[in-house]
Amino acid sequence: MTTFSGHLTDVQAQRLVDGVLRLEEASEVESHAACCAECQALVESYRALEAALEGLEPTPLPADFTKGVIARIETRERAAARERRLAAAISAAVLAAITATALAGSSVWVPAAARLVDQMSAAGRALQVGAEVLPPLVSALRLPIAALCAVVAFPVLFALSRLIPSQRTEIA
Repeated sequence: MTTFSGHLTDVQAQRLVDGVLRLEEASEVESHAACCAECQALVESYRALEAALEGLEPTPLPADFTKGVIARIETRERAAARERRLAAAISAAVLAAITATALAGSSVWVPAAARLVDQMSAAGRALQVGAEVLPPLVSALRLPIAALCAVVAFPVLFALSRLIPSQRTEIA
């Protein structure tokens, strides 16, 4: 199977200059580049770029660069650890409250929690149905929706444009 067709791509020209072409495309790319003026120019431009970049001196990093990077990483890690501890504490508090209520045998809390779970389940089902129905509905009605948006937007934009003060040219 060949990966080469037509003229060289930028990636192929760069790989040819770097000498890292894949085996299955190397012979075709090299033979095409040897006889195509357009591709030869592309390869030569990458060779010139490589030569120009080799002559550049690297910019020295600040002395505290590594310390700064490590400090930022440590700050993020501390924040993430703090968030994990907070989440664990909240989870433990909720679990303790549920356990304490269950052990106390509260007859008021259990029905309220059951109602809340039922309401959340119904809301989840409504969202699921909406997610299944809404995309085809919007797709079918996209032209009328766009027309309605235009009908509403034009008068609003016209009214807003009337609020913009006109530019006056005063003669001294």
